[in-house]
Order: sequence, then structure tokens, then C-alpha cells
Amino acid sequence: EHKNKYTHNIITHTHTQPIHTQNIYKTNMSRPYRRVASDDSRKLPTSPTSSTSSSPFTSPPKPTKTKAERLSDKLQALGWIIAALLLAYATSLPSTLLTSPLILRPLFHLAIILFCINTILMLYLTVYLPKIVGITTTDDASGVWNVYCPRVIPIMTVCGVGCAFCLVRSTWGVWGFLSPLIWGVEFLGLLFLTHFIPWL
Repeated sequence: EHKNKYTHNIITHTHTQPIHTQNIYKTNMSRPYRRVASDDSRKLPTSPTSSTSSSPFTSPPKPTKTKAERLSDKLQALGWIIAALLLAYATSLPSTLLTSPLILRPLFHLAIILFCINTILMLYLTVYLPKIVGITTTDDASGVWNVYCPRVIPIMTVCGVGCAFCLVRSTWGVWGFLSPLIWGVEFLGLLFLTHFIPWL
């Protein structure tokens, strides 16, 4: 008899439990839907990344030069170009490089080869990538180059150092200790010549 009473209690509890659960479900469904107001969005946690990325002060635009600053740069570049031309005229640079027997020709030819390699790589970075491939380098040129062609800058550095050494050593018998000064002025004049090339 005790066993039958225990079994009856279990059956009764089993039948009444879904009814109780259904009542709770109906009670929850009967509650009105509360729409979250727009002001409550301020209480939601925001990640620091999203807040900093939307800030206008995280990446300020690159400042543009004024007309006076651009004119000053052009005048400085023109001064270096004139100095290089006057020095080349005073030292008879073209005829000396072509006809002087004191120049070490193997080193001079190697310097010309390294200079041509650097010129081709510079045209690749400044003309081919932005004009043909369409890679803009207005903000951070070195960063773009390090991602797209990371080996170009180290190759240009090695070629530039080798070219400078070969030029100075090959003309040391002509100008002596003035060779580094002469080639330095000529290089700066050639470098500042790019200020007057529109696509560079």
C-alpha cells in the first residue's frame, strides 16, 4: 500500500509539472514588450578600439605646404642645381670622365652600372607603382613600399653605397681628397633636379 501511494504521488507530480511550467510561460508572455530607448545605448559597454577609431584625432591629415614654403623648396633645389652645374664646369667633369687616363675604368664602369640599377628602381617606385599599378603613396610611401616590395629599398641602399665608393675611388687619382666633395655636390644637384619633374 505504501508503494502504491508513492507511485501515485510520482504520477501526480509528473502530470502537474507541465501545467505549472505552462502557467509561467503564459505569465511571461503576458508582460508587455519594452522597447529600449535610444538613451539606454549610453549604458552599453563600448570597446576602447571602437571609441578610438572613430575619434578624429587618431589619424590627423597630413599638413599641406603653403605657397611660400613650396617656393622656398624650389629655390633651394634650384640653388643646388646651379652649384652642381658650376662645379661641373669648373672641373671639366664630362671631358675628365671620358678622357682622363687617371680614372680607374673598371671601378668607374661598375659605378655606372650601380647607378643605372638605382635609377631603374627609383622609376619603379615613383612612376610604375603609382601611375600603372595604381598604388598611391601620398601619406606613407615607405610603409607602402615595405609591404608591396620590401626588398627594393635595401637593394637601392646597397647599390647607392657601392656606387659612391666606386666613384670616389675611381676618380681619386684626378681630384684626390676633393673627390667626395665634388661627387656629393653633383649628387645633390641631381637629386634636387627631381623637384622640377612633375610626376616624381
